[in-house]
Amino acid sequence: MRHQMTARGLPLLGLLALVACHKGAPGSGTSADAGAGTAAASAASSAQPAVVPARCKGAGAGAALVDAGGADELEIGDAVAVDGGGWAVGIVHRVGSSRMAAIAFLTAEATGLRVVDLAPTLGDAPPPHLAARGPDLLAGSYVVSKRPDVRELALYVVPKAGDPRVVATIPQQRDDSLAFDVAPGLVVWDEASTGPSPRGIIRAAELLPGDQVGPAHDVSPADSDAEMPRLEGSSVFWLARRPEAQVPDASAPAEAVGDVRAYSWLESSGTSPRRLTSASGHVSAYDVEPLAGGDALLVARDDGEQVDGSGGVLLRVRVHAAGSADPPLALPGDGLGRGAPIFIDGAAPWISWIGPHEAARLLPLDASGAPVGPPSAELELDDARPLAFLRGSSAPRILAAAPGDATAQLRVLACSQP
Repeated sequence: MRHQMTARGLPLLGLLALVACHKGAPGSGTSADAGAGTAAASAASSAQPAVVPARCKGAGAGAALVDAGGADELEIGDAVAVDGGGWAVGIVHRVGSSRMAAIAFLTAEATGLRVVDLAPTLGDAPPPHLAARGPDLLAGSYVVSKRPDVRELALYVVPKAGDPRVVATIPQQRDDSLAFDVAPGLVVWDEASTGPSPRGIIRAAELLPGDQVGPAHDVSPADSDAEMPRLEGSSVFWLARRPEAQVPDASAPAEAVGDVRAYSWLESSGTSPRRLTSASGHVSAYDVEPLAGGDALLVARDDGEQVDGSGGVLLRVRVHAAGSADPPLALPGDGLGRGAPIFIDGAAPWISWIGPHEAARLLPLDASGAPVGPPSAELELDDARPLAFLRGSSAPRILAAAPGDATAQLRVLACSQP
């Protein structure tokens, strides 16, 4: 599982997505309106239950990243497979008075543990983002800068058995977003432009031979207000926004000030940027997963019109290696609670999200990214987040993060085949 993306600057909910009933409308461009997919999915699923019993249960295995006293200050991020077997997980834990960015190395069975500290990180920065690079890892993490005018993103090469080394530090403009992503040959982030009409810009820098970083350049087009970049292969994805037309409310007090609602949708890079979901949608979170043949699969949360913290719809979009994209289709389910959807890496990925009453849901997909049956209600994931499928077993086993667990913050779930 890669880090899931949620919209910044949302009132009251922080990084939790605002949610509601989906209300799509046709947009221009090559992507079809998500509403058609919603109707088709509802019709196809009417003959089967919305949710089935749990597919997964605790397997009695796991690892403790910190002692019982430090679990409430632990953050767990990405998990990636490392060369030769095993896993690496990005974490932030407390060391003295500092939030320390670190990487936890696990065996293939998620038992043995070695924690490698990188450097103190910012007070609100996410755990390190990781990418496999041959026998080593590439890690990106924000560091505490000595310069008051910039924010610094450090890139590390981390061997499986050895000490990390900083290969580059990328200065960024200070704003309210800490979103970025790394791949073996590229790093992307978002910044806010300056001037009378500020907007979000997706920027990228290539990682050149000899661990040199090329000049930063814009990826998103000049007419896009963009944020939340993600990398998959050589493709960059982001969320684009534009304000909705505001209708004055005559009954509202004159001094009342509210946040301007915005349409938001997904776009991807290419010869010309491509819109992937409806331009009249309200996408607030998404995740991306590779498929065979160089395709990419995206799951996007569209919150519709309301902002009450529940509802909405999940959309599935397949982007082909040649550059074309299938129309978005709605995924089956019984509704949404708070939070972002998450892919679980595998030959046939699964999707996890929070359903009604803050209950976890799990949906198996086939190798093409299509759902295999209805989602299941997963009690074991109500206080945990799935990271990846463990390899080497005929039955699915999931490595999950449970940062609030005082005894094992990484746990293993055994699941049945769909």
